[in-house]
Amino acid sequence: MWLRSIYLKALRDQRWQVIGFGLALGLMASLVVFLWPSYKDDLALIELPPAIQALIGNDLSIGTAAGFINAQFFTWTPALLIVYAITQGTGAIAGEETAGTLDMLLAQPVRRRSMVLAKCAAAATGGVIIVLMAYAGFALSIPWVEIDLSQTDVLSACVNALPLTMFFFALSLWLGAVAPSRSHATGVAVGVAVVSYFTYSLAAGIDQISGARYASAFYYFGRGLPLVEGINWAHFTLLLGLAATFVALAIRTFERRDIAPGGATEMTWDDLLRRVAG
Repeated sequence: MWLRSIYLKALRDQRWQVIGFGLALGLMASLVVFLWPSYKDDLALIELPPAIQALIGNDLSIGTAAGFINAQFFTWTPALLIVYAITQGTGAIAGEETAGTLDMLLAQPVRRRSMVLAKCAAAATGGVIIVLMAYAGFALSIPWVEIDLSQTDVLSACVNALPLTMFFFALSLWLGAVAPSRSHATGVAVGVAVVSYFTYSLAAGIDQISGARYASAFYYFGRGLPLVEGINWAHFTLLLGLAATFVALAIRTFERRDIAPGGATEMTWDDLLRRVAG
């Protein structure tokens, strides 16, 4: 009963974020599809240099429908989903602790592990709803436009965004279990996301550091290729596996440490290292 209550409360708390992100992505998806006929003839004459192509995160020619949709939608969609993921991830533990409500929540007959898993389930549900609302924008607009993309193509590309979202959620969750406050956890999570994106973009355009792209989560996102090749299930599974690993680390850290009373955020370096080591 308590797990169901925590799950439903977490869903209720994030409902406006889910609706806002979902509507924004759905409307933008429809707009991009309706814009394609106006741009396709001009874009067919454009060939971007490889370095510029890499910087905008697109492995597809912008003169094709898939390349245009990817450049105008799927290259920046992860940014919004990562904002959602970091917000939910840092809020699950660090947010409750900073607000001083975590000790009251754990005073109820519920295990720490169960509380974290319930919040993970709520975040995953929210992510799925946002992605489905984005897909609905494509589904409602594609039948009205002459475009060389199928509903299956865009559904694959939308679903492909879920592992990246859950990876950053899980990373943020672990950081929230380790860091002294939500603001600390958010800062580090945002920094990791930015460095990861630019590492991959630069590595994709510079041969000398091309191997660095494998260290970035964005490499496994696929740079729009799911629009034409379908989901790369090895990459899909790897990101979900990493997400599960960070969730397990978050639970391990959370179960082994004390709760700051009243949301206190003072912590020494020794305390921080002890949390990281578990």
